[in-house]
Amino acid sequence: MFEALQQLRLPDAWQAEAIRALAAGDDVIVQAPTGAGKTFIFEQYFQQRRGPGQVIFTVPTRALANDKFAEWSRLGWPVGITTGDLAHRADAPLVVATLEAQQQPDRAVLYVIDEYQWLGDPLRGNHYEGTVLALPASTQLLLLSGSVANPGTVRDWLLRLQRGRNVTMIEQRERPVPLDEVEIDSMARNVPEAITGYGTRRIAGALREDLGPILVFAPHRHEAE
Repeated sequence: MFEALQQLRLPDAWQAEAIRALAAGDDVIVQAPTGAGKTFIFEQYFQQRRGPGQVIFTVPTRALANDKFAEWSRLGWPVGITTGDLAHRADAPLVVATLEAQQQPDRAVLYVIDEYQWLGDPLRGNHYEGTVLALPASTQLLLLSGSVANPGTVRDWLLRLQRGRNVTMIEQRERPVPLDEVEIDSMARNVPEAITGYGTRRIAGALREDLGPILVFAPHRHEAE
């Protein structure tokens, strides 16, 4: 009993507000820092929702789709996956997918776009925008991100597209893990000359200063490599 109580996690106020808006049928935009618990909102809502219809949870990469599919499968959820090279249980009540693999879902009652900042990407943004435009008015939207400077503009865009529907925007600014800034250029000065490349030298310098592990954010795979 004590162990079960320890595992119980209740939503914070801003998460509970987003869950209530979803339950009321609103489209919901959630803007919160990485690690704050955006996905937790969806997980809580999915577990309490009732009724027919499929839920699509889209992510920007196949790796993320595989991760979420594995995580929710371990929890025993009725989940499938569709990506550019994989389709498994595509008719499941919940499907994790790359957005391009689920641009025109037939039965979706809720369509989730994780990392919706891709709307502004010069290469993939047209897919994201076109998907939102193609969704029927009966499909509810949940947009999640931690790196959009103007979420209000996205809300206004959705309101123009879907007249008569409500769009609730939830913003959480507090970071659960604080950030410290360092001058990374100075670290590159002590890196051996054999290590070349602007980003490579700075990453190597950070590792020499014991600042690892390091996450490199790049919009496309070849840039990260």
